[in-house]
Amino acid sequence: MIITLLFSFLFSLLTFGFVELEKGEIDKLLLKAAENKASPTELKALKAYFENLEITVEKYLEYYAKGLVAEQKGDLDEALKFYLKSIKLMPNYNPSYYRFNFLIRKVSNPETYRKEIESILKTRFKKVPPVILENPPEHYVFLVEKMSQYLLVFKGNELVEMHPVTTGKNIGDKWVEGDGKTPEGIYYFTRFIPPEELSDIYGGLAAVLNYPNPYDRYLGKSGSGIWLHGSNEDNRNYLPFSTRGCIVADNKALRERIFPKINLSNTLIGIYKVIPQNLKVENIKSYIMEWKTAWENKDFDKYISFYSRHFKWKGGGFKEWVEYKKRTVLGKKYIKVKISKLTILAFREGLKGEPSYYVVEFFQEYDSDSYSDKGIKRMYILKENGKLKILAEEFQEIK
Repeated sequence: MIITLLFSFLFSLLTFGFVELEKGEIDKLLLKAAENKASPTELKALKAYFENLEITVEKYLEYYAKGLVAEQKGDLDEALKFYLKSIKLMPNYNPSYYRFNFLIRKVSNPETYRKEIESILKTRFKKVPPVILENPPEHYVFLVEKMSQYLLVFKGNELVEMHPVTTGKNIGDKWVEGDGKTPEGIYYFTRFIPPEELSDIYGGLAAVLNYPNPYDRYLGKSGSGIWLHGSNEDNRNYLPFSTRGCIVADNKALRERIFPKINLSNTLIGIYKVIPQNLKVENIKSYIMEWKTAWENKDFDKYISFYSRHFKWKGGGFKEWVEYKKRTVLGKKYIKVKISKLTILAFREGLKGEPSYYVVEFFQEYDSDSYSDKGIKRMYILKENGKLKILAEEFQEIK
């Protein structure tokens, strides 16, 4: 009976096992191949099909494909070598980075490969990336690239340090609480958490990011508790894509190199899927100077035109802002505004060719006939109907 059933099964497989092949359903064949369910005949058909397409395949993609094949065969060192060859040819966006990072934790000699990646990144970022539009010479900006799993420290426009980190276990931008993803955007550090308030798993080191920022809230993102922190596990930062959403770095690097560079008033950290090498950006500095001039001239209509209809502040929305500014601008005999220490970062979602928004941060000195103050001003600027608009402002007074 068993032999009869087995024969029937084999006969049905031989008779009906190539339905997708017979129908020419390449997409379904590809899915079977990806799930390692395709027969040798189906794989041969796929190979022949794609070899006959008039498509030029770049060499870096050939190496990526060879890496995938080596990976499926279980030869991880060979796969890593192919991924490195691919990355050297295309050091910007390249899916080989992701496969490289998933595999590096599984080999016995990861440092050999990591040194090669660091060499590629140093060459890649010799020129300041276009997301840093302005930055004072002595001012630090942090950039995290999820693709390569590195935190880059820029002083002015110069890359001065690189630190391997690990980010969320799930690839993609954070949208909701508990999705296991690290948010992508531009943030600042709100506070350092004292060691006595931390669980041991954080290694006694944690700095809190202001996620969700005003742009995140504008999009409807939720969640909280995104930190740059340490760990009580050795080499925790060497396990790529393994956190619940935070960014984990080496304890010693955090204590001695990273945290000392953080100013809670004005240190920005940009988190990107990929840090672009080319980006079409706006002249944000000129835009800010025009905003400043309109404010100083008490040209109220022009001044208020810089603000988005979606503008939010502690007193409400755009309507309340207009009423408030009417009193504080038009009621003054004179207004003087001085801007210095200007930093401008651009953020682009995914692989878009243009920024989704900009964060502008500067030291502002305000003076009028009835009131004066000084402090750090931070603006979130986006495009609405083709025009730049201020979505939100934050001000931290310095006495």
